[in-house]
Amino acid sequence: MPLPPLVTTIDLALAVIALELVLIGVASWRGSSSPRRALLLTVLSGLGLLLALRTVAVGADPRLTLAALTLGGLAHAADITMRLRRGGSPAAALTRQP
Repeated sequence: MPLPPLVTTIDLALAVIALELVLIGVASWRGSSSPRRALLLTVLSGLGLLLALRTVAVGADPRLTLAALTLGGLAHAADITMRLRRGGSPAAALTRQP
């Protein structure tokens, strides 16, 4: 069975990320907590990378690729900063704290 085209695969991954963002938003709307914010930053950094990959795959303007990489990089930097402030461990932001 042949593999689907790259852009189709990227679009499928972007749809999954969009669903994740909706689920995180609904969960946060019901009661904001730090683990949800940490998860949001992780998902946003992945979204930026996937958007950058898609812009390159379709031959879009390089400024769009730069914008997507900037989004991913800023989300990643915020994610790492929050995790380090929380306890120095990358997994610390995802564990429940009393």
